[in-house]
Amino acid sequence: MVSIENLKKFGKKYIIFFILLMLAVYFTADYIISNRERKLYFGTLEMDKVNISPEILGKISYIAVEQGDSVKKGQHLVDIDNEKNKLILENNKISLKTSENQLLKTLDGTREEEISAQREIVKQLNAQVEQRKKDILTATSNLEFASSNFENKQKIYKDTKSLFEKKFESQYSLDTARINYENTLNQLQVAKHNLENSKIAFEGYEAQKKSAEENLRLMINGFSKRDVEVDKLKIQSSEKNLELTQLNINKNVILAPLDGVVESVNFKLGEVVGTGNSIITMLDSKNLWTKIYVHEKILPKLHLGQKVVIRSNFVPKNYEGEIIYIASNSEFTPMNIVTKEDRLKLVYQIKVKVLNNDDKLKSGMLAEVNFGL
Repeated sequence: MVSIENLKKFGKKYIIFFILLMLAVYFTADYIISNRERKLYFGTLEMDKVNISPEILGKISYIAVEQGDSVKKGQHLVDIDNEKNKLILENNKISLKTSENQLLKTLDGTREEEISAQREIVKQLNAQVEQRKKDILTATSNLEFASSNFENKQKIYKDTKSLFEKKFESQYSLDTARINYENTLNQLQVAKHNLENSKIAFEGYEAQKKSAEENLRLMINGFSKRDVEVDKLKIQSSEKNLELTQLNINKNVILAPLDGVVESVNFKLGEVVGTGNSIITMLDSKNLWTKIYVHEKILPKLHLGQKVVIRSNFVPKNYEGEIIYIASNSEFTPMNIVTKEDRLKLVYQIKVKVLNNDDKLKSGMLAEVNFGL
């Protein structure tokens, strides 16, 4: 019969054996997990940003999207109301009709009353040319003033911002300086636009005056077969100008250049925008990538085009990735890097692109990259 003392000894041995077994399992699992984690690298998923700007100066008359909308390439985004192009289009239609009528007159011959009427047209156009010269001088003076005012407000804004950062100026002063700076920037753009329009108007009237003077000369001196050919060429030129203006008017409608997501709408209806102003900022949904940082001992095992596995804790699926950039120089470990092992002092930046995103991975998610080493 087994004594109580023997049972106690057996129980102690069993407990010690069980404890040793659990410790062995724990350290083995910890080694396996740690070894696996050392093969993983972490970064934040990002998308390329695309700033969509107009090709013309004008006022926003329609916005078709909002922040967060998914859009397809070619989708209607914004309308720009450009009065200048509309006026040029109407003027080109008139020029085409005038050229066609001129050809008919050339074929019919000229009467004395027509010559008198043409002289009056030349006189009126000459007055318009002189007026446009004055407009250019006025617009040039306004531009010089707007430019000087802009430089002054820009300096004040920079100085105020510098003082604000040093806590010598208030937020109100900074906001006021910024608003004044932005207002003078808009005034400068408007002044440039007005000068450009004045020059275009001058060139248009100058060309019409020369054409009218030539027509008057031909009316007085008579026409030839060559004159008929010239009139036909003028008709062709007017048609091409009409086509060109229509192409410019088509720029009033801004379409999405790619598939993506609207990150922000930066202007409102009625605001005036010019070339270089980003009306809408889009995220390229087909170009999702992440930056990670590896130690130099890993670098020889990596190469451009190498396929990797990408995961996210929020999406239960493996994604295929590709290394598209390897830094040539090392850098200090960024403070915001996320790893499961001790940080090393110097690392190399690696950029990995997601190849088969199904729109479940989003910009800002934490990504886990496995090189399979």
